Amino acid sequence: MDSAAALSVVIPILQGDATWRDLLPDLSAFPDSTEFLFVSNGPPPADWETLLQAFPLRQQCRWQQTAIGRAVQMNQGAALAQKPILLFLHADSRLSPRSVEKLFESLQKAPQALHYFNLRFEDQSFFLMHANRWGVWFRSHLLGMPFGDQGLCLGKEVFHSLCGFDETAAYGEDHLLVWKARQAGLRLKCTGADIATSARKYRERGWLKVTLQHLWLTACQATPQFYLLMKARIRAWFHGKAQSPSL
Repeated sequence: MDSAAALSVVIPILQGDATWRDLLPDLSAFPDSTEFLFVSNGPPPADWETLLQAFPLRQQCRWQQTAIGRAVQMNQGAALAQKPILLFLHADSRLSPRSVEKLFESLQKAPQALHYFNLRFEDQSFFLMHANRWGVWFRSHLLGMPFGDQGLCLGKEVFHSLCGFDETAAYGEDHLLVWKARQAGLRLKCTGADIATSARKYRERGWLKVTLQHLWLTACQATPQFYLLMKARIRAWFHGKAQSPSL
C-alpha cells in the first residue's frame, strides 16, 4: 500500500477554538490525495470557504458537525474517513514538512504499527518546558505511553478492531486507546520527527499545578491498564505453551 495516498487526517475542534486556523498552512505539506476531516460540535465558521481558498486544500477538506466531546468527534471522523490510514491531530498541533515526510517513511517501514511523534512545546524559552519535553520522551519511548498531542496514526481497520476511542472516559481517551493497542499486541513506533503543541495552559494555570495533575491522572489511568496488559501477555504465553508440540 502506498501510505502517501492512503491517509485521512482527523482534527477534533471545540466550538469557539480558533487554533486550527494556524494548522492550515502546515497541512499543505501532505500529498494532494490526503483527506482532512475537521470535526466540531459547531458549524463551520463563516469564512471557512475563504480560508480554504487561501491554501491548496479546498477539495481535500470537510467540516463535520457532531456532538461535543473529543472522543465522539474523533470516532465520527474515523467513521467518515475514506482512506485506510488514520492520523489524529489536535487542533493546536504544528507540523513541519520534514515531520510529514518522516511520518510516511515510518508508515512504509511498519504499516501495522501505531505511530506517534516526539512532542515539542512551541514556547521552549520557558526552561521548565524542556523538562516536560524530556518527560514526554521518557513516557512515550520507555513506558510506551504516547498521548494524543503526539499525533496518533494507525490503520483504520485496526482502529475499529480496538473499538475506537472510549466515549465514556472522563479524560485520557487517547491514553486508553494506546493501552488497548498494546494489549492487542500492536507495536508502537516513533516517527523520529517532532510535532509542536502550545505551552499556553502551563503559563496560564501554572507549570507545577498542570504537571502534577497530569502525572496523577496518568498514574490513575495507567495502573489498571498495566494490569490488563500483563494479564493479556501471561494469557498469550500460556496459550503459546499449550500450542507447542510436546517432546
